[in-house]
Amino acid sequence: MFNKKEVHLIALSDLGDAREAVREALSDAPADETPGLRRAARILDELAERGGEPRVRWARGVLERDGVDPVAHEVAAVRALRQELPGLSLLAATELAREAKLAQQA
Repeated sequence: MFNKKEVHLIALSDLGDAREAVREALSDAPADETPGLRRAARILDELAERGGEPRVRWARGVLERDGVDPVAHEVAAVRALRQELPGLSLLAATELAREAKLAQQA
């Protein structure tokens, strides 16, 4: 039997809960806290508008930072993702690179 360790990338998002908590805090906040809470609400709303799955956003961020275009250079994209997260399997990295490619093309 082969015993290969594989990292599975699981990304959770509490964005909806965070937006609700900020809105709740805003409803009874003192006047001096209101501007900051409004700004936080705008930031969270902008993040929600970007949409997409967190793990794909992570992959796109890594590729963008490294200057790798997943549409033109899929193999380089897979390599960059595996270098960023040692232990990420070839299959998982390939899937992420393809999802990042599709997201970029959309």
